[in-house]
Order: sequence, then C-alpha cells, then structure tokens
Amino acid sequence: MTDAMTFVENCRAKDGLLVETDESAPSLEATRFGAEIRAMRGHGLTRQELEFASGARTGGAYAMFSGGAPSLGATYYALRLYQLAGVTVPDSAAVVHWVGEALCSGDKTVVDMDDLFYGVRCLIILGARPEPSAARAIRAFLGECTKDDQGCALLPDRPSDIERTYCSVAIRQWLGTEQDHADAQASGPFVVSCDDGFGHIRMRPSEAEWSLASAYWGARTVELLNLAWPWAELDAAVRRCAQPDGGFSTNPGSTLWETYCALRVMDIAASRQEQPA
Repeated sequence: MTDAMTFVENCRAKDGLLVETDESAPSLEATRFGAEIRAMRGHGLTRQELEFASGARTGGAYAMFSGGAPSLGATYYALRLYQLAGVTVPDSAAVVHWVGEALCSGDKTVVDMDDLFYGVRCLIILGARPEPSAARAIRAFLGECTKDDQGCALLPDRPSDIERTYCSVAIRQWLGTEQDHADAQASGPFVVSCDDGFGHIRMRPSEAEWSLASAYWGARTVELLNLAWPWAELDAAVRRCAQPDGGFSTNPGSTLWETYCALRVMDIAASRQEQPA
C-alpha cells in the first residue's frame, strides 16, 4: 500500500496542477485539498499552484479556475492557498469588500450556511470583522437555521445536519460574545446524537449512512465544543477506509477531499487522545 503523498502526486496533470479523481480539469478546490494534505506532511505549495490561484482572480474575488464565475467557496480556497504558502493576499481590501457585499444586503444575510461559512473563513484569514449590521444579520440567520434538536441547517426550511452544525458552531465562536459561545455550546447534544456507537459520525441522527466528510465535520465540531468522544473508535473507523492507492475513501478509489478528511480526523483524534482526562 502506498502513502497519501504518492496518491496526491498521482493526481497531477501534465501541467503539474491537481485534478480531483472524479473530475477532468484542475480547480482551486482540488489544489486546496492537495495542498492541505501536502502541508500535513511538511511540504509547501508549488509555483504552478500559486500561479493557478493568482490566475483565478476576478475583481475582488476568485473563481474555481481562470475564466470561471467568482464564488465565496473559490475565494476561500484561494485565500487558504495563500495562507498555506505564507503569501500576502493581493489587494486584500478589495476581497474584504467583495465578501461583505456577497454575504449581506442591508440587514439580511443573502447566502446559505455553506457560503456564509466560506465568507467568514475569508474574513478570518484577512483579519477582518463584520460591520455591526452584518453581525446582527448573521446571528439572525444562524438562529433561523437552528432547529429544535439544536442542530443547524443549510437554510431555515431544511433539516439539521452535522456539516451545517459545524459551520454554525465555528461562526458563532468567531462572532465571540458570551451569548454566541452559549449558542454554539447548545449544539452539543445534536452532535452526540450523530454518533452511531460504532465509531461513525453520521450526517444526521435519522440516517444510518456516514462518510469521511461527516466524520470530519463531526470531529471538528467535537473539537470546537470540547466534548468527550470515543476517539479511538472514530480513528479506527477512518483507518479502515484506507485504499491501496495511498488515499482514503468509503468506496473503491480515493479522492483528494476524502483523503484530506481522513487525515484531519486522524490528526484530531491523536491530539485529543493525548490530552489528559
């Protein structure tokens, strides 16, 4: 069995850029997850990867590839690549302005939970804070997306799940007031309910299926809330998803995304098990 670094390098196209295994062309998403895996193994970004990120800039934002439509997700991936490389984001004020306008209009949040998370991550990397009106809009949206089970949803009319609960917990902790932290901590019981008792963190308690993605979102939420957790069982469940190509997946054939999720979960589990009880 090969290792994760070998798997990542085998995902490179002839131009040196990374392509996700179920895609046919490079993207900032594939570049970001490949770079994260390499960073966990002590390797930096390549020149081609930084040039690819720079070429995806459009105004104050970034697209998944040069000539594509700008998005909050792509902008976060680009900023994260700059952060991993230790490079200053060019004209960061323009990015802050674009993100602010993309997230809120007046006193309303105009995105779903996923894009809100991406936007907040951009602001964190750039060291920016929301305007008071935007902070109020974000809190209102988080409240509307919080369900009776204290999990959070993509939108107010959708069911709660572990991914959006992770997003909401991270955003609330970033907003930072005592009430924000209390609201984040209130999601703890929902997170616990996603554990199936066999080392798997499910997307939601009502679904038997789990994935490496749901394991990652769950582990990050548990970490943020400092919950007690059967880390050894979770670690073992993730390790069973190792593939012969060096990556990870719950299905035959690895992906960069799932490999990133698996490695992050194993790192979190290892660090949490080392902490004194």
